[in-house]
Amino acid sequence: MAMISLAPQAAAHRGHDAMSVVTLLPDGAVTVSHRFEAHDLEPALSEIAPDAQTSLDDPDAIAELKTYLLAHFRLRADGSDVPLTVASVEVGVRDVRIDYAGSVKGRPKAVAVQSTILRDIYPRQVNQVVVKRGSYVQTLRFSGDEVKTVTLP
Repeated sequence: MAMISLAPQAAAHRGHDAMSVVTLLPDGAVTVSHRFEAHDLEPALSEIAPDAQTSLDDPDAIAELKTYLLAHFRLRADGSDVPLTVASVEVGVRDVRIDYAGSVKGRPKAVAVQSTILRDIYPRQVNQVVVKRGSYVQTLRFSGDEVKTVTLP
């Protein structure tokens, strides 16, 4: 008698996701670090940077990616947009990390976050955003174009 296995394949792709970490520092500095798996991000470059090579080694593709991320991630503190600028880019064999920097006035009571990164390319994309201030940490999960607000201590 033949046995048929109905167990899922161990090597099956787990789906697309990205992690962003928002850190609010006591001096008003804000950092946003976007982290991706290279094998998820590189194929998306054909849509993000159609005039560049579909390669994380292409500076033109990375330039378009930095602009794309700014357009698909929004951060507001107490109702005011937090302008972000590129701070650093690290492209590894497996992981890609792009950091942005900004600043807020005073000590915000709440931040609102929207992350639609790669949702226009991968419909099942899930984005996690970790918001940190001091020892306070909250994780948000985005699977659409929703805006989520974190009340800070």
